This record gives sequence, structure tokens and C-alpha cells, in this order.
Amino acid sequence: MVFLVGMMGAGKTSLGKALANQTGLPFLDTDAYIKVQTGLSIPEIFSTKGEAAFRKMEEECFNALTPKAQWIATGGGFPCFNDLMEKMKQLGTVVYLKLTPEELHGRIQSYANRPLLQTSEPLNELSRLLNERAEIYEKADFIIHGNQTTNNLVKEFQELGLI
Repeated sequence: MVFLVGMMGAGKTSLGKALANQTGLPFLDTDAYIKVQTGLSIPEIFSTKGEAAFRKMEEECFNALTPKAQWIATGGGFPCFNDLMEKMKQLGTVVYLKLTPEELHGRIQSYANRPLLQTSEPLNELSRLLNERAEIYEKADFIIHGNQTTNNLVKEFQELGLI
């Protein structure tokens, strides 16, 4: 079980799908799982139930995982609450896709579906969130610079022996 962590816009879902296609192993996106379970989008959950309720849903998602070989893309804040980084490391391997705030800002197509970036200064908020979360992200088993093509990232996973 390999967990992909990092900020929103890091490419965790795209990479997870590519790794699943490459290996034939299942892929799970925790945000997509929560959407299916609740019938609500992530912005709807934040606006109607609040961030604390969403973080509880993330913990419930983790608790529902069955230990098997699979690729899991987590939401940006997933490892930062409820001791989930430590729990992920106990259950599998954690890979942090690291990018700068500027790189992330350039990748995010729409802020409308990013509840934590509903601000007049999204780049400043990305920087603040990344600074706040960096210490936790860097507890990952592997840190990979995420600003590469998906094919190069897959090759890097091969070189690390994760495929």
C-alpha cells in the first residue's frame, strides 16, 4: 500500500492513476471516496458541515481501508490531522510529492473547488498552508519533487523500488 501525500495541485490523483495503470493495482482517491460516501462535493462538505467534519470523514476513510497492495492519493490535509501520517506509515509506504507554492499555484486550474483557497490571495494562502504542513509531509518515507511529467514520476517510483 503506497500513499501519495502533498498539497492540493501536487498531482497525487493523476500520478496514482498512472501508477495503477502501470502496475494493475487498484487506485483510491480519498476525496473521491468521501464524495461517494456522502453524496456531496468537498466544497459542499466544507460549506455545510465544516472542516472538522471533513477531517473526521478522512479519518473514517482511512479506517475503512483494507491492507492490500494499492495506490492511494490523499487529500492535501489528510496526513495532517488525526495522526494519519503516522497511521499511514504503519500501514504502508508514504511518498510526498513536493512542489513550491508557485508551482502549485500554476497547476491549480480553478479555485472554486478548493475550499481552503477561497481568499483574495490564493498564492499567499498556499504558502501559509505549505509552511504549516511541511513538517508533517516531510515525515514521508520518500520525498519526490513533483514538478515533473507523470512518466518521469513513474520512472522515479521504479528507481525507488516502489513498482
